[in-house]
Amino acid sequence: MADGFDVAVRVARLALASSAEGVERLERFVRRAAAPYGTEIVLVVLPEQVVLQEECPGRARSAVVRAAPGVFRLDQVAALKRALARIEDGMPAADACALLDGVEAQRPRWPWWVRALGVAMFAAGFAPSVVASWQEVGAASLLGLLMGLLVVGAGGTRAEGLVPFIGAFAVTVLGLTVLSDLSATTGVTLLVIPALFITVPGDTLSAAAGELLTGNLTAGAVRLVLALFVLGLIVVGIVAGAGVTGHVDALSETLPEPALPYVVLLAGWVVFAGGLVLAFNAEPLVFVWLVPSVIATYVLQDGATRLGGSVVGTLVAGAVLGAFANLVDRVDAAPPRLILVLGGFFVLTVGGLGVRGVTAMFGGDVVSGIQNLADFGLQVPTVALALALGVLVTDWWRPTGAARPHQ
Repeated sequence: MADGFDVAVRVARLALASSAEGVERLERFVRRAAAPYGTEIVLVVLPEQVVLQEECPGRARSAVVRAAPGVFRLDQVAALKRALARIEDGMPAADACALLDGVEAQRPRWPWWVRALGVAMFAAGFAPSVVASWQEVGAASLLGLLMGLLVVGAGGTRAEGLVPFIGAFAVTVLGLTVLSDLSATTGVTLLVIPALFITVPGDTLSAAAGELLTGNLTAGAVRLVLALFVLGLIVVGIVAGAGVTGHVDALSETLPEPALPYVVLLAGWVVFAGGLVLAFNAEPLVFVWLVPSVIATYVLQDGATRLGGSVVGTLVAGAVLGAFANLVDRVDAAPPRLILVLGGFFVLTVGGLGVRGVTAMFGGDVVSGIQNLADFGLQVPTVALALALGVLVTDWWRPTGAARPHQ
């Protein structure tokens, strides 16, 4: 006979598989799932596994759940939120287990070729905010499609962990051969970063900083090491691609003057949001929520940066994003906080600065390299702090007796 412990184990497995942005929501989800059945759970949470133990006199049960954390199944994230709402409304444990098993077994919402196209859109939409030119957008579309095929093809296989290196190497070689005119203008790193952004762990770095900030020291430290390792794989791939083609000098960067109007940059974020929906298997209606949150985050960050510098810009935009996502998440019909934050997270995070800094130094551009690395080191904790402030303020502001929270 299924009971609250069985429900909690299934919730932990689903939440762990989508926990690349942090483990805090996992702990809350498991306790929310167990509470309606009068089950008390003790948790030990690491980035790739969870140990659950039921606190029940005379009957001790435990379970170990393992999963590779990611965010590529946003459809399951949304389905889990709906399932938790039904569990809290009194669903029997057996029915809850069947519902959660169905969520775990469901196939990706979008077919492989649509997800690959989504990565290309993701890259093309991000490109104008790196180098504001139509040539950059075209190159990002081509290189992004290649990355999409690699990401989708390797997903769930033993080769998945090698995608950051293989992808960086492949797009760098292509950029220095087929797109040599463009790479000669800007440097190859600026050319390939939009396509590689799907694997650049800037969001993971900020999530790690957030976990350290909230006392999840083990999870945060492990996630930080993993994110830095992935950044290293990307750097090695770019440097190796430049070395194979004999263009190590192309690792230095030259940022040209913007050649696109501001409205095109904003339109790019709309394309980016559409690509995120497809690449991460989100439900179609998520697009309606993502577009305003992404554009507002970008506009706020840009405006506040012009007034007070990059740190102030990130703090303002991140705090507003965290507050918005936390408040909207309380509506049953709205997407979960993770989905609402994710788009803006990509706008705010600066993992690309880490890659640019190291590759520039390999290319002999020490000044740009140090500047990029300094900005990178400053922005990672700033993003985590900004989002935490937004969530904290809205948690405090929410009056007692408000609607049931869903995060």
